[in-house]
Amino acid sequence: MHILFFPSWYKTEKEPFMGTFFEEQARGLIHAGHKAGIIYPELLPFRNLFQEREQPLKSYDDNGLPTYISYIQMLLPGKLKQDYNQFSQAVDKIFLDYVHVYGSPDVIHAHSVFYAGIAAWYIAKKYNIPFVITEHLTSYVMGTITNPVDIKYAREIFRQADRSLIVSDCFRRDLARVLEIDKSTFQVVPNMVNNLFFENRLQKDYQRDEQFVLFTNSFLLPRKNHLLIFNAIKKLRDQQKNVFLLVGGEGELRDTLIERVKKLKIENHVKFLGGLNREQVKKYVDESHAFVLTSFYETFGVVLIESLAAGRPVITTNSGGPEDFINKKNGILLSDFTPDSLTEAIDTMMINYQKYNQDEISEECRRRFSEKTVISMLEQVYTEVLAEYPRATQ
Repeated sequence: MHILFFPSWYKTEKEPFMGTFFEEQARGLIHAGHKAGIIYPELLPFRNLFQEREQPLKSYDDNGLPTYISYIQMLLPGKLKQDYNQFSQAVDKIFLDYVHVYGSPDVIHAHSVFYAGIAAWYIAKKYNIPFVITEHLTSYVMGTITNPVDIKYAREIFRQADRSLIVSDCFRRDLARVLEIDKSTFQVVPNMVNNLFFENRLQKDYQRDEQFVLFTNSFLLPRKNHLLIFNAIKKLRDQQKNVFLLVGGEGELRDTLIERVKKLKIENHVKFLGGLNREQVKKYVDESHAFVLTSFYETFGVVLIESLAAGRPVITTNSGGPEDFINKKNGILLSDFTPDSLTEAIDTMMINYQKYNQDEISEECRRRFSEKTVISMLEQVYTEVLAEYPRATQ
């Protein structure tokens, strides 16, 4: 099969760590013997109109993965339908360039409606190609997608897609509620973990008199709720607990968070690592005893399964997606968002650390989220869609 992906965010020179799981999904299909390509169209907001422009189109072979990155300027403020139509037509031209070089895909698979999914849906309808979409955005549930035009687009695309996929059961329930559509519209296919995290796995021991190292890795954004972790570290240090926090990621709150750590006087117990590639994430997972994530909402949580794959237990807030796979054997799911609760959870894990079977944690993660497992699920989806869409293979 030939699968063409349209991700709504992706790695660029300025943002080299964006959308890595889209790339890994495409490469997983290539490993399984299929063809795959990437078209990433970024819709630039109207406020960028008079700023320095990005190169309109970049196309290259990314180690065997054909990749097209385009920047398309929104021209009509407040005219969403017209802008989305112009955006789709511009992406259509890029699609034809791709087809001229690599041939027409059997299936178009978009990741998130806004905004690549809109253009991908337009192209799939125009050229009679089966269309699959996976939604990831927390924005629906967090209340930042509210425009009636956007809501209408989302509903229509999810209902008319040949398959609408979603990354967790909790997110399926929440998105269906927000959009007022039946949750049966969606089929759950989880994100996958890179095989790197299963390789050369290191057993991590812990003795009560040594330093307990926690690792967190995410964009430094309000939704990720880093302040909760810092407040818990402060409490643990006040209790003379020997804990240390590694913080991976970049984002708009970097300076604010660094200042907060200084005000809490825990700067000797927290280290900011900056943006990390997969190899660096694996390195810090291996060096830590546990992973912690305190988001207000997560549709899934790839960083959590990366740590589970390496055998590390996790502590995370009951924030949506993690409900699907965090249990007493592999971590602690917090029932509330208070520093006391997180402090207690970290202390409990330190006391009971030897009870976590790292081999079993890793193997359960492999069974549910390995490349082999998730790619097999996608292959089944594509095969079913093509069987239901015989005109696409003629």
